Amino acid sequence: MFQLIACNLACLAIAALYYGWRDVYLHRRKRERLHDRVAYMLWVAANRAA
Repeated sequence: MFQLIACNLACLAIAALYYGWRDVYLHRRKRERLHDRVAYMLWVAANRAA
């Protein structure tokens, strides 16, 4: 019985770590993508003004 509980807790911990990492990673990728788009927009605007 204890082995079953320990296995379930280990699976829960691994899943929690993975989902926590994934949320941080996806948030960071969205922010980087937004920065790239803003930088490109500013670059295009500067080229049109020059």
